[in-house]
Amino acid sequence: MLAAVKEIGRLRIEQRGLSHLEVLVEDPNSTGNYGKVIAIVLEEVNDDEWNFKGIELEDYDETKIMKYLYRSGAANGADLTPTAKLSGKPEGTFDRKILGWFNILDERGLQISQQDKVFLSQVRKQLDLNANYIKKEILRIRDETPNKIGILVTLKFRQNDQVRYVGDFPIFTTLLMYQVDKKNEKCAAKDKVCSICGAKKDLVIGNLDTYAFYTLDKIGYITGGFRENDAWKNFPVCRECKLALDEGKKYIEKHLTFRFCGIEYNLIPKFIVGAEMIPDEILDIFANTSKLVSLKQEVIDRITTDEDDILYYLKDIKDVIALNFLFLKKINAAERILLLIEDVFPSRLRRIFDAKYKTDEIFASKFTFGSIRSFFSKSDPNKRDYDLDGYFLDVVDRVFKDRPVSYHFLLQFIMKKVRHEFVNDGYFYQAVRDGLMTIYFLQKLGLIEMEEEVMEERVFDGLFKKYGPAFETPLKRGLFLLGALTELLLRKQYKERGAKPFMKNLKSLKMNESDFKGLLPKVQNKLEEYNAFDKGKRILAREAANYILLAQDKWQMPVDELNFYFAAGMNMVDEVAKIIYPDEKPEEIQIQE
Repeated sequence: MLAAVKEIGRLRIEQRGLSHLEVLVEDPNSTGNYGKVIAIVLEEVNDDEWNFKGIELEDYDETKIMKYLYRSGAANGADLTPTAKLSGKPEGTFDRKILGWFNILDERGLQISQQDKVFLSQVRKQLDLNANYIKKEILRIRDETPNKIGILVTLKFRQNDQVRYVGDFPIFTTLLMYQVDKKNEKCAAKDKVCSICGAKKDLVIGNLDTYAFYTLDKIGYITGGFRENDAWKNFPVCRECKLALDEGKKYIEKHLTFRFCGIEYNLIPKFIVGAEMIPDEILDIFANTSKLVSLKQEVIDRITTDEDDILYYLKDIKDVIALNFLFLKKINAAERILLLIEDVFPSRLRRIFDAKYKTDEIFASKFTFGSIRSFFSKSDPNKRDYDLDGYFLDVVDRVFKDRPVSYHFLLQFIMKKVRHEFVNDGYFYQAVRDGLMTIYFLQKLGLIEMEEEVMEERVFDGLFKKYGPAFETPLKRGLFLLGALTELLLRKQYKERGAKPFMKNLKSLKMNESDFKGLLPKVQNKLEEYNAFDKGKRILAREAANYILLAQDKWQMPVDELNFYFAAGMNMVDEVAKIIYPDEKPEEIQIQE
C-alpha cells in the first residue's frame, strides 16, 4: 500500500515540478473546514525594529498556502512554523503553538545569522508583551465565529508598503527544514537499503510519520528489545521516498477520499505495469476525480451510498491497476486502520456491479451496500455511536476479495433489524426487502451457498425460481406462503377493525417449529370468521400446507431463518396475489395497492 502511495506522490512531484519545501508545507484547509485566518500583525517602525499592531480577521486564501507555511508538529507541542490551527482551547493555541514556537531560539548550537536571531527575538518579545490582549482577541473571534468554521492563526508583517507572511521570510523556511531534518536524523542509519524503493541510500529514516498508525513509542514496534538505536531496522525509508509518501498522502486525502456508506476511506490505486505504461484516460480518472463526480446531471449507478462514488468509473477499465481501500479512523493526532482491502482489480468491480444490476432487475429497486449497512450499524438503535462498523467492513472485505459470507451469521443481524421494525411498527417491509436483496446479491456473487432439493412442479414455481436458490427447499417455500397468507389476514383485519389483533400470535417474529405448525390452522379459522377464506386464499393455504408437510418433522433450521422466510412472504404478498387472483382482487388488496 505504501509503495502505491509513494508512486502517486512521485508522479505528482514530477508532473508539477514541486520543490522539497512545497511538499513539506501542508494545506491547513485540506478538509475545507478552515475558512478564516486570525493574523497577528507586526509592523516595522525602524530598520529591523518591529512592533505589535493588532489582530486582523481575514478569509482563508488557497493561493497563500506557501505564505502561511503551515506544517503540523507534535499534538502537545509547537508546530514547525508559527502558524497553527485553533484548537479547543484558543488561548492555549497561542501559548503552545505560536509563542511556544520561538523556544527554538533557546536551543544550543542553533546556527542562524545574528540578523535573523535579532529579528526573531524582537517578534518573540512583542508577542510576549501583548500575550494577554492577543489571547482575549483570539477568544472573542472564536466565540463570534460559528463552531463549524475552523480558524488558522498566523503572523502577518507590514514592512513599508508591503504585506508579508511567515512564508515570505527565508528564516522561517530555513528553520522548518532544520526541524524536519533534525527529526529524521534522530532515528536513522547510513548506507542502508530503503524498504520501499529497494535501493541502497546514503541515509535511511526509521521514524516515518506520514501515517500516524506507525509509532516507535510502543514495545511491539521496536526491533531488538526496545533499543531505539535499532528502530530504523523496522521500516527504513530514504528521504526521496519519504518526500513522495508525504505528497502522495496529501493528494489522496484531498482528491481520493470518499465515504463508503458513512465510513470514510482512501482509494489508493496501484499501477501494475508502472504509471508510464498506463493510458492517459485512466490517469485522468484519478487526476480529475472532483470534476468527474461533480457532473450531477449524469446519472450513474452507485454501489455505495456516496454521491461521489468513483467506483462506477473504474469498473470498465482493464486490469492494469489494482485498488487498495484504506478505511482509516482518526482519533485526535492518532490514526487507526479499521480495514485495508488490497489488490482489488477492476474486473472484480465489474462482477460486483453485474450482481448489483441483476439484483436491481429482480427487485425493481436500486441495490447498494447501504442495504447491508442497514443491518450492521448499531447493536442498539438507541446508541449514539455506530458500534457494528467492524462487522460491516468484514462483509465488504469478503465481497471485494471473493471470500464466503456466513449465511446464518448474516441472518442474525437481518432478523434483529426486521423484528425491531415489526414490533415498533417501523419500516418492516423495507427491512425485509433489504434482507432479501442482500441475500440475492451475495448469492449472485457465489458468496452464500443455499440448500437445494428437487421438487414437483406446483402453482408458485415461477415466483420461486425468480429469486434463485433462496427458495429451493420445501420448508422455505412453505414458510414463505404461510407468511403471505398471514399478511392477507392482517390486511383484512385492518380493513374491518382498523387494527391487527392477530399479530400477537406472531410472537414478535420469534416463532419456533411448533409455533409455525400451529399457525396455519389459526390463520385459516380466523379467515373463515371474517368470511374471507375465498378461492385464492384456499389455494395459498393448500400450497403452504403441502410444502410444510414435505418438510416432515424435526426442521433443521435456526429460529432466525424460520422467521425470515415467513417475514419474506409477508413482504412479498402482492406478488403472490398476482398469481392467486389473476382477475378481480379482494377489496383489502386493492386498498393496500
